[in-house]
Amino acid sequence: MEQRFFWFVIGVTLTLCDVIAEEPFLLKIGVVSTWKHIFTDLLQRNELSLPCSLLNITTPKPKSQYDKMLKVKDFLTNNQIDVILGPYDDATGIVAEKLKIPYICTTAARRNLKYTFQILPPLEDFSQAIFDMTKSYGWDKVSLFYDDTRGVYIMEQLLTNHDLMVKSWHVEANPNPKVIEKQVRDHLVRMRQAFVQKSIIFCSKEHTEIILDQARSLAMLSQPSEWFFYDPGDQLVPVFKNFPDVFVNFTVFGLMEFDSRNEITTVEDARRLNISLAADSLKLVNVTLPKFSGVPRNITATTIAEELRKIRISGYTGDIEFGPDGRRYNYTIKLSEIEGLDSLQVGVWKSHFNTSASKIQFEEVKRLNRNYSFPLKGRTVSVVMILEKPFTMRKRDYKQRLGNDRFEGFAVDLITEVAKMLDFNFEIYLVHDGKFGTKMENGEWNGMIGELLSGNATMLVAPLSINSQREEAVDFTKPFMTRYISVLMRVPQSEQSYFEFLNPLHQNVWYCTFGAFVMVSVILYFLERFGIPQNKEYPAISFRESFWFVFGSLLQGNTDASPSTLPGRILTSAWWFFALILISSYTANLAAFLTVKKINTPIKSVTDLASQTKIKYGTVKSSGIMFFFKNTNIEHFAKMWAQMSEVDPSSMVDDTEEGFKKVKQGNYAFFWDTTVNKYKTIEDCQFMEIGPHFDPKGFGIGVPPGAIYREDLSMAILRLSDTGMLHQLENKWWPPSRSCPDLSKPSADETSELSIDSVAGVFFILLGGIALAGIVCGFEHFAKVVKKAAKTEKNVNGKNSEIKERESFL
Repeated sequence: MEQRFFWFVIGVTLTLCDVIAEEPFLLKIGVVSTWKHIFTDLLQRNELSLPCSLLNITTPKPKSQYDKMLKVKDFLTNNQIDVILGPYDDATGIVAEKLKIPYICTTAARRNLKYTFQILPPLEDFSQAIFDMTKSYGWDKVSLFYDDTRGVYIMEQLLTNHDLMVKSWHVEANPNPKVIEKQVRDHLVRMRQAFVQKSIIFCSKEHTEIILDQARSLAMLSQPSEWFFYDPGDQLVPVFKNFPDVFVNFTVFGLMEFDSRNEITTVEDARRLNISLAADSLKLVNVTLPKFSGVPRNITATTIAEELRKIRISGYTGDIEFGPDGRRYNYTIKLSEIEGLDSLQVGVWKSHFNTSASKIQFEEVKRLNRNYSFPLKGRTVSVVMILEKPFTMRKRDYKQRLGNDRFEGFAVDLITEVAKMLDFNFEIYLVHDGKFGTKMENGEWNGMIGELLSGNATMLVAPLSINSQREEAVDFTKPFMTRYISVLMRVPQSEQSYFEFLNPLHQNVWYCTFGAFVMVSVILYFLERFGIPQNKEYPAISFRESFWFVFGSLLQGNTDASPSTLPGRILTSAWWFFALILISSYTANLAAFLTVKKINTPIKSVTDLASQTKIKYGTVKSSGIMFFFKNTNIEHFAKMWAQMSEVDPSSMVDDTEEGFKKVKQGNYAFFWDTTVNKYKTIEDCQFMEIGPHFDPKGFGIGVPPGAIYREDLSMAILRLSDTGMLHQLENKWWPPSRSCPDLSKPSADETSELSIDSVAGVFFILLGGIALAGIVCGFEHFAKVVKKAAKTEKNVNGKNSEIKERESFL
């Protein structure tokens, strides 16, 4: 009986074993909840070699991290999880470490976890690759753009290279894209001011696109600038496709080949990396299962972990191999250069591992031979200008016009020709504060230079002289014009006189002539009185007739009486010769005085200003000319600066228009560029230019510091000069001939008709003669009447006395 029961138990046991043996094996995979849909989609397309079950690891409303760990532990043990897949979760990782369940995580994990296997390489490996690259290329400056804490780790790694200057720029998140754009633009402008041409972008896809867009607007996407991007999952492909015309060095660090396509990943966003990492996780599990020699009962969490440490496969993210600490080794980070829509893998960074130590190796291959392209080609750039005749002026009907058509001038024509040659468009805007550009006390620049440095303008085209201080702030092209400094003054007003006809002879000559007239008249009278008359029939010359005869002969007139004695005739002949020469000289000189314009300026040269105080002088405040006077060591210029800045500060003006107004008011001399002064003298004949010219400097197109398109603009200017276009533009705005006469050089060719003011004195003398003759005539008539009345009275009295005598006689 006992023997039968024994064999019964044995049979039942064997039956149960057979039943258990025949039960199919089911691999239980725990998945972090946020990634379950990714693994589900992948398993639907590619099943594992053994049946599996995906279980979503859930921890409903944990009260604390410890409570979460307890719930994760209960879930893993109750469901007998064999392996965990998905992004790293700290609570899950710690519990898995205690339960010795392999955790194949797709994101960065904490270190020193033996049962946690990281498919995504740790951040320190990428930072080491970037560090090795900077040393390999021998960089001395680099900019780092980052938007999270990972960028701080990269920056700390780069700072370990003491030969490298690192400029870091934090892109802060903001719901308003305009705020981010302004923030990024400010970073880029300061980066350009620091002359940093190498940049590492460690930002999200959205921030990276903003950075590149703003860099393109600042013309920073061209050689020799270089841009490097952290893109392990190839999700920046859509961003780069928005810049097909950019031929600058874009280098991408990634686990996957740039713009790769396979049966697993076809999307162009962040899911590409996640899907590839999830696919590699399943591939690791699938490759590990056959290692158990077809005996499913040997498959446990511990054995899977052991096999994972031994395995080496080629996955979608490259070679996969784990070390004892669960970190991934022997993989490659690919360096791909992008040019337009083309890309080429130019280098790899390999992480090697052996039992003794880790070894870093950077391998470089031949880089792309890049064709340089003008960075502004086909683009519309902002050009800042300042109102300054004849460089930039508003048209008369500018209010009815739009855009660049509102302006005209030499600078407008120049940038138009340059834009045609280099194939770009431009928009002109006027500097807001109306200043050329001066460094203020706080170190900032105002005016057009400030517009360049703030990134508002791509270039400036204006009569801005190149000096050392400005050259330190911005870059300039080859000069398109050379300017000097000259003095602009008002043409002195000629003094009009009613007795202009007296000017041909000096007043002493007039006095001597009058004295000679009186002397000759008196001598002639005595010669005629005591001399022997040659002709008795000639009437004798009285004292009055003597004066009348001499005066008449001086004016080529005639009288009834004439000298009859030989001495009188000799004296008369000498007087006639004297009158002939005097009248001829007077006539010739009078014609010159009344028809040829002359100018008598109190200031003949620039140095004359320094030796007088009547005429004030000055220039524009904070201009290049002001700094010339301020910094000069030339004695008379230093003296003039002391006069302008200390003795009479009111002589300095805020802009050129104010200077021109003060010149027009008189007694003011304005120091300014010869180009502008010359145009002013052509435009308004009331102005004149005083030389000699001094302090030659060039006018160049200003560009932001480090702008690589400066050389292209310089070559365009040289070609315009070689073809004669610059000379044509100069003749257009500064014509060789001017309508105003050159009053500083008297010439018979520069004559003018006589005005009434010039000869009014003659009419006054005529009127005076008429009036005098009338008065004399009146006196004579009055005397005649009185004399006649007296004679009549005398006759009457005589008759009366005669009558009385007769009566008395009778």
